[in-house]
Amino acid sequence: MESDNKNKYDMLVQLLSEGDAMVCLDARHPEVDVPNTHKDNPALSLVFNLNFRRPFDVQETGIFATLAFGGKPHKCVIPFEAVWAIHEPESKKGQVWEGSFPKDLKLQVGANVKEASLEPEPPLMNVKISSKISKKGQSTRSKKDRSHLRVIK
Repeated sequence: MESDNKNKYDMLVQLLSEGDAMVCLDARHPEVDVPNTHKDNPALSLVFNLNFRRPFDVQETGIFATLAFGGKPHKCVIPFEAVWAIHEPESKKGQVWEGSFPKDLKLQVGANVKEASLEPEPPLMNVKISSKISKKGQSTRSKKDRSHLRVIK
């Protein structure tokens, strides 16, 4: 599992250097710290970008960030053990780690091996977050204020 965590870290850092990175996680994992309203979500999706206003820290063990949920800040802890997919939201370039995938969700892989679609049994909630990671090479994307959460249906 330690090598999976390193792969997840590397994938996240690579996608952040290119722009947005969507992190899909099982918020029910015991070490995940998110607001209680999201704690029972096996398919919580959070989008990170280097241009977000609030700082966040990506380490080889996980992601540590103060995020705003409903306008209220929450110190979130997202260990990589709870992360089951990381991808770029528009192109879907990324990876799913089957060993970390929640057993109560169904993973469907299309005819094209590069494309995978997720069909959750419980409802899927996507949350757009805002934050900023402190790194020397900042992304060249626009510096829009994205310091809010929004539910994407």
